[in-house]
Amino acid sequence: MSALFVFLFIVAILFSIGLHEFGHLITAKWAGMKVQQYFIGFGPKIWSTYRGETEYGVKALPFGGFVRIAGMNPFEEVPPEDRDRVYKAKKPWKRAIVLASGSFTHFLLGLVILMFLLMIVGEPTDFQTKPIVAGVEPGSAAAEAGLEVDDEILAIDGVPVRGEWSRAVEVIKERPGEEITITVRRDAKRLELGPATLASSHPDEPDVRSGYLGVGPLAIAQDTKHYGPIDAVTTGGSRVGNLMWNSLLGLKTIVDPSTLGRLFEVAAGRTERTFNDPASLYGVGQIAGQLGSDRNFAALFELIVVFNVFIGVANLLPLPPLDGGHLAVLGYEKLARHDVDMRKLIPITTAVILFFGTLFMLLLYLDIARPLPALPG
Repeated sequence: MSALFVFLFIVAILFSIGLHEFGHLITAKWAGMKVQQYFIGFGPKIWSTYRGETEYGVKALPFGGFVRIAGMNPFEEVPPEDRDRVYKAKKPWKRAIVLASGSFTHFLLGLVILMFLLMIVGEPTDFQTKPIVAGVEPGSAAAEAGLEVDDEILAIDGVPVRGEWSRAVEVIKERPGEEITITVRRDAKRLELGPATLASSHPDEPDVRSGYLGVGPLAIAQDTKHYGPIDAVTTGGSRVGNLMWNSLLGLKTIVDPSTLGRLFEVAAGRTERTFNDPASLYGVGQIAGQLGSDRNFAALFELIVVFNVFIGVANLLPLPPLDGGHLAVLGYEKLARHDVDMRKLIPITTAVILFFGTLFMLLLYLDIARPLPALPG
């Protein structure tokens, strides 16, 4: 089942790439631009065919795709008969639509998947979150104390949690950096675990001083809510918007020097990897395989949604050669009222490619040599 989930994830990613480039293709043709090539992948050509003036094909390395539009390459010699069909010859608003259409397909695909999940699968409601351990983060205070899956937390440092996970969280947050003991029920026996030292902050909020144990609770759903079409659209749209914002925050975290420094520390074996560390596409595929062990198809599709929204947002960053970089140039040209010589941006383009290429290779190494911890539960 894990292999099936990985296969489905790969198919979904290839479909997303194809859809992204298809968005550029159809909007460019709509705008009257000459589309020379539509390819999935990079590197050596595996197969191609011509339909009219456009070459469609597949290349060996499935790390993306491209649509080649006449005039977008600053070194391209454009025949006189095509000069009114090049990218620069079209109105700025049409060029903006062509550039944004790739990311738009990711957001649209995410919305469609969420709509079907909300209508067909539904979502649990009326959660009863109990202080029963569903997962322990390696290297955390929970692991140090000896907590195990299915342990029921009865008290933190002698303070009863009254069968409520929220109460346990309150007690934990009030003790950043403190040494605590944990009382649990395991196999009908009452045990005293610890001592262990709580982390001083949550990994997602390193600047906020708050105790962190590193354990996930067991949530028991009492009911399932199915949405109608209109509610599914509005709810799904709201969640795509939230994912877009979270993706932007995630990108900010990824390029933060402290995050990069931590990744090199992990690569050197000086510290352990955590759930909150970024991952390459290979690492996300590993997560998909873990979901297969639980036959959790809904979670797989949610993972595909998260991936699509993240890629859509990343592609809109105002950096060449990303679509967002071209949009930024387009905006500058509109304000400055003169064209930008794209050849002068080649050093910036090269630096961006080198940075993200290095980051990709580092994450790929980590996902192979020091993979993310197993999912809780």
